[in-house]
Amino acid sequence: MTYPESLAYLGEARRFGMKLGLEPMRELARLLGEPQKNLRFIHLAGTNGKGSTAAFCESCLRAAGYRVGLFTSPHLVSVRERIQIDRHPISETDFAAGLETVRQLVARMADHEATFFELMTALALWYFSREKVDWVVWETGLGGRLDATNIVDPEVCIITNIGLDHQQYLGGSLREIAAEKAGIIKYQVPVVSAVARGEASEIIRERARAENCPLTLVNETVEVENLGLRGNKQMARIDGREFALGLIGSHQIDNAACAVQTMRHIRLSDDAVMRGLAGAVWSGRFEILSEKPLIVLDGAHNPAGMKSLVETWRAFLVARFGGSVSETDARAQLVFASVSDKDVTEMAQLLRPLARQVTLVRLAHERGAEPALLAQAFSGLPCTLVDSAADLWRDLVTGDPDKLILITGSLFLVGEMLAHRQGNAGEYKLNERLEAFTATAKV
Repeated sequence: MTYPESLAYLGEARRFGMKLGLEPMRELARLLGEPQKNLRFIHLAGTNGKGSTAAFCESCLRAAGYRVGLFTSPHLVSVRERIQIDRHPISETDFAAGLETVRQLVARMADHEATFFELMTALALWYFSREKVDWVVWETGLGGRLDATNIVDPEVCIITNIGLDHQQYLGGSLREIAAEKAGIIKYQVPVVSAVARGEASEIIRERARAENCPLTLVNETVEVENLGLRGNKQMARIDGREFALGLIGSHQIDNAACAVQTMRHIRLSDDAVMRGLAGAVWSGRFEILSEKPLIVLDGAHNPAGMKSLVETWRAFLVARFGGSVSETDARAQLVFASVSDKDVTEMAQLLRPLARQVTLVRLAHERGAEPALLAQAFSGLPCTLVDSAADLWRDLVTGDPDKLILITGSLFLVGEMLAHRQGNAGEYKLNERLEAFTATAKV
């Protein structure tokens, strides 16, 4: 297959929807020669913070001199972002060659079909094994217990936090969702978690106890202190040591603490951990795209993520401008979009105090919500409806240099804005082949 053909093949796999269950993935891995048995994994699950925690872990391992595979989702601009080695996405050539290998093996499976996420998981295993990476930082797609990634035997398991999300698949209560995410816990494998005290925490304790696992609950047994912002670095004290974090926001401190405890389990040096945390990069998470005007991009797309964003925005402006900025002056032009199956009411309520005006964008994605419908959630604020993000980036960066602009609400919006900012709209457009069967897909 060529690279465009491989994207079309992946797009067609969307018609199989999202299937929770491990047997198809185990069968595909067997046909691949069990590549996961030659690799060392750090396996992550959680509602929010998986990607940021993965970025911290990957950066620490790389700072120690290891060659590191990183498997995450979703992607922002290119699907190749999901599979990286030393933060370099898999090449188009390797992507197509690996997927051709996987496609031939799928034809030998009992039901001759695999979902989009199973194909990506198999491709990642093929690539990381072929390239003989030292470590793989391995993020679940959805849940944990029945997620395609859960065929591996990791060195450490991380469960970042647990909230109500994807309830149609994982269950309607925190207990049910916690049980699904705790399904990545394996016998005697150390577990690190930032799950808050309560019923979700109890589920993780019970599972760790049943599997005889060492358990570190960051919110209960680790000293964690927010030291505020210093420039564009979040400062934190974790177990008595001061760290500069490459990712901004108080919520990143728990993510960093999970990474610190994980690195202790695999005996990484303190120096590598310090350099790794400071050098961590994760695009679309309170990412500063421009200083004048100040443009911040954040992929928050649910109420929990939005609460963290609002807190981070306020702390960032205080650190940037000190007491000289008033509540009114701190209000931003909010650029917002969402997919149609999200209830944006609570997100809009959280964002409202930060907004001077709102620009509502129609996403290129089929699931994009109509700007006119989004405007109802922001009633009372001046709203501008925009049919496409294509020209929006240019308008933003050439506008008032003293303006504050916050772009959020959807990872699809983040991807579109980054593609136009990077001059990479062609790659983003090419990846729309993946959405060919979005109307019937659940992935």
